[in-house]
Amino acid sequence: MTPLLSICCTTYNQEKYIAQTIDGFLNQKTDFPIEIIIHDDASTDGTQKIIKAYAEKDARIKLILQKENQYSQNIKPLPNFCFPKAEGQYIALCEGDDYWIDDLKLQKQVHFLEANPDYVVSWTNYKILKNNEIIENDFSYDEAEVTIDYNNLFTPYSTYTLTTVFKKEALDIELYKTLKHSKDNSLYIMFLQKGKGIFLNFYGAVYRIHDGGVYSLKSDFFKHYSSYLNINEITKVIPESQTKNIEKVLKSLANGAAFSALKAKYTGEKLTEVQEQFMENHFKNVPLKTKFKYYKRIFKYKFLK
Repeated sequence: MTPLLSICCTTYNQEKYIAQTIDGFLNQKTDFPIEIIIHDDASTDGTQKIIKAYAEKDARIKLILQKENQYSQNIKPLPNFCFPKAEGQYIALCEGDDYWIDDLKLQKQVHFLEANPDYVVSWTNYKILKNNEIIENDFSYDEAEVTIDYNNLFTPYSTYTLTTVFKKEALDIELYKTLKHSKDNSLYIMFLQKGKGIFLNFYGAVYRIHDGGVYSLKSDFFKHYSSYLNINEITKVIPESQTKNIEKVLKSLANGAAFSALKAKYTGEKLTEVQEQFMENHFKNVPLKTKFKYYKRIFKYKFLK
């Protein structure tokens, strides 16, 4: 039976977490068939052994096992391996260290998208697991359903990968492959070109922050700068996304990256050439109000230690 929905899961050295992730997939209660595509990027721990054991017990699980790490060669798993293999009309995303906590998550999201053809992507609320403590998000959404478009995307940032379900017809794989700085944000901007997004205000998943996390433990500069690069890139390709909201998001990310580099410089870190150049170029062109904050912080870091 052809699946209506494909779960795409990417993993690398996540033997401590992958079983909980897969259990969250298998626990889903749906009135439609699903498939589970797991891409392992040449893990050096026991991850592949675990996912092979699951695949032997459940035919819905399809594995893509790399012998050489693809990400290190700038070959990204989703557009190059997972998406082309997905048979479903819908695709759900979740990385191998996050997990789902609502057994009806997929049912609720697909039901909404099926009933509302002008919507192409959905997200849910999620909790954060850090230092063995569960933290609840607060996006200040009082509504059970919040429509998301270019006028409120990323404000607040409630569109996390682990809760995403989208219509495959909204996906342009070839465009995604051409993007030099592609991230999940690129996908969301791409999807909203085809229709609206919906935030369903229930807790569907848990985002795990841990020492082995690829992104969660990156520096503040990296987080701001990489998001700035990828949003700036995709909005140039999709002009209708260049709203005042997205412009404000880009300014905030650029400021965040530049001030993170400034702080690093005056607190003993050696900046990379990229950090130095971005910081210098950014502060040359900012408004007077931001320049004042720049000099004020230099004074603070240099003279108020």
